[in-house]
Amino acid sequence: MDEHLFTKVLSQVDTTHRMTVPMANLGDFEFPAGQHAINIEATDTIEQQWTFKLSIRRNNDPNPRPVFTGQWTQFVKEKGLKAGDRIVFSRQQAEGDGVQYRIRAEREIFHCWVNVE
Repeated sequence: MDEHLFTKVLSQVDTTHRMTVPMANLGDFEFPAGQHAINIEATDTIEQQWTFKLSIRRNNDPNPRPVFTGQWTQFVKEKGLKAGDRIVFSRQQAEGDGVQYRIRAEREIFHCWVNVE
């Protein structure tokens, strides 16, 4: 069963450069001691794998501002996402100690959110 982590309506910057991850969700990801970036493998609704680089500001900045880069802009282009669309990010336990992340892109059509394949 998927554990919902966050839902985010995309801004213009989210669709052109990098996506800011909600600060409240930073604790949902484990950063090894002393590191400021990790790779997150996420699977979309058509079972395609994406590698997002999750990074935070260095030097114990009081506002670490987590962001997704890596294949993020490729994901946006392939899905045809624009400001106002949203993503839903979740995780589930994989076999052993692993975690499987899932990402779903959605667009609002006639007041209903529908998957963007």
